[in-house]
Amino acid sequence: MESVQTELNLNGLVFPKKEIELTELEKRVFNLIPVGKENAKTGAYIADTLDISLRHVTGLVKKLRLKHCDIGSTTYEGYYRFKNHAEYQEYMHRLETEQKGRNEVIEAMRLTKMAKEITVESEKTA
Repeated sequence: MESVQTELNLNGLVFPKKEIELTELEKRVFNLIPVGKENAKTGAYIADTLDISLRHVTGLVKKLRLKHCDIGSTTYEGYYRFKNHAEYQEYMHRLETEQKGRNEVIEAMRLTKMAKEITVESEKTA
């Protein structure tokens, strides 16, 4: 039996080879997102254009990213598709920095008075 390559592994980064199906609404959202950070469109603009809620737009963008679509975002300007490697790297650096900050807060919260009380209570019931 012959093996078939279904993914590309480049220096430890794995990229799916086959196309991922998008729903009609996901396609419409993706098509409204411009190329280039300087052209970013807000979630409100996309929501108004498609007559859906901002929360729905946020969820759809998350699904698009999970389906490996190259979509960046800024805090105020909105969503954009990466026009080059620099935009991608800048976005990923920002995400990683934000995640590091969240992880620091999570670890600090595990040491609060409430966390200690919960630990003591769970040890009593165990």
